[in-house]
Amino acid sequence: MSTIPTTEVVIFDTSEEFRKDVSILRPAFDIISKVDGVQAPVYTGTQIENPATGYIFLNWDSLAHHQTLMASPSYGPLLEVLKPAFGGPSKMHHVIFNDHPIAFQQPVTEVLVVTLKDPSYRAEVYDILTKMSDLTKKMLVFGPTLEDENVIILVGGWQSVEAHWETVANPEPKAAIERLFVLVTKDHLFHAALRPYEGEYRLAGTDN
Repeated sequence: MSTIPTTEVVIFDTSEEFRKDVSILRPAFDIISKVDGVQAPVYTGTQIENPATGYIFLNWDSLAHHQTLMASPSYGPLLEVLKPAFGGPSKMHHVIFNDHPIAFQQPVTEVLVVTLKDPSYRAEVYDILTKMSDLTKKMLVFGPTLEDENVIILVGGWQSVEAHWETVANPEPKAAIERLFVLVTKDHLFHAALRPYEGEYRLAGTDN
């Protein structure tokens, strides 16, 4: 399989316009899709629990490719066409997951952001997350952010929010997650219904 990409993760406050129609980002994604190093599609959507939060996930060949875009003259115009979707602050991360992030292709994507309470917990946290990733056949993947190695992002693919909660209520995953949250601070745990954009929008988990 191809090299695991560097995934750009943007969590942002959505505008009313974006909540009504995620395709307002089409002009921005048309620009991005022509940039060297981008791996289509772009995945975007709103949080299921609270649509005031939105997500953009974009795979790159490397962090350097994204940094090249951000340093280029075209970055200013790109930010302008992104503006209508943003209703407030945003946070950008980059992460290289432990495997390809196929979770984005599922009907529901779990988004978990945690911070190590102490760097000495890293090995145990990675062990817990690796076992969870293996048990889900890599439907759940994780990695430290390139900006701060103590911040870890996990994404998991599910058929529904209910399916996620039912699965983690079972004794083995429940015990692992309880231990995990002793070792990390839970900064963000929500779900999104993402839509892939590759010249046109489709519903995640479908061919339409």
